Amino acid sequence: MSIARCALAMGVATLAWVGAAEAQVVTIATNPQGSLFYTAGAAIAKVMDDKLRVQVRVQPTAGSSTYVPLLDRNEVEFGVTNVDDTVTAVKGLDPFAGKPHPNLRIVGIIFPLPLTVVVPADSPARTIAETKGLRFPSGYAGQSTVRKLQDALLANAGLAPDDVRGVPVVNAFAGADAMAAGRTDAAVIGPGTPQVQKAHADLASRGGVRFLSIDTSAGAVARMKAAFPGYPMLVEPAPHLPGVIGATWVMGYSIYLTSNRAVADELVYRVTRMLHENREALVAITPVLARFDPKRMTEKVEAEFHAGAVKFYQEIGQWPPRD
Repeated sequence: MSIARCALAMGVATLAWVGAAEAQVVTIATNPQGSLFYTAGAAIAKVMDDKLRVQVRVQPTAGSSTYVPLLDRNEVEFGVTNVDDTVTAVKGLDPFAGKPHPNLRIVGIIFPLPLTVVVPADSPARTIAETKGLRFPSGYAGQSTVRKLQDALLANAGLAPDDVRGVPVVNAFAGADAMAAGRTDAAVIGPGTPQVQKAHADLASRGGVRFLSIDTSAGAVARMKAAFPGYPMLVEPAPHLPGVIGATWVMGYSIYLTSNRAVADELVYRVTRMLHENREALVAITPVLARFDPKRMTEKVEAEFHAGAVKFYQEIGQWPPRD
């Protein structure tokens, strides 16, 4: 074949590949509109469309119990899941009891969520250990992951769930509202959330709210990790973070972009690379992704990463994951 004919053939092949990519439509499933997961998914979809010429639609659902099975069956290609939902879904535990989802695959960490105990500013409790005997939200019928997160925070302080007095609530947001209304003495939630802003205003007569640091000693962190796969994360004071009085250590836990093993390795490779190379574009769309760290997209976890993602992480030295 002549050089000219070879070049022409290569050009036709390239155009065909680009055309196929442009025609491809994929879906990212998330929690409902207005949630952090939906906002993150919408930002990723926009950058995928801009950078990869892949048409993406975001499909909000009632929650992970709805869209994780869709992911597992490859009825949607991507989803936004937290570390606990991912692991329990793969193993068939807790809300997925008896129904393992072995096809789930992690693409990468897209941001960590911070969480710790918050109390009214005038509370005598200065540490989580000092909340022993106080009233805490409990049950979390609509948000079982938060129950595990609270148990992990208590374990970090050497406490068990029975060491605090439970007041049933539906979710973490209702827990913050209960504290603001005086029905509980503490709550478990992340700094900067709208519910914290509201609680801070509602408790103005008591000085607002105050977040408590976790114990970062090796033993305390080990107790926390035994209850939930979280890690210490430092949050600095900022105008939009009421209650963060000085540098505060909280428990961070990972939020993933997740896929399934039926999705083509090449597509997942390209999406992983796009995320790694376009942090500024993602953050420009939403501050939800301000904590996205391209240098920390992998971690040791009891679930598999997608082969296409692993290929990229091997190329940039993020594989195997480090502690």
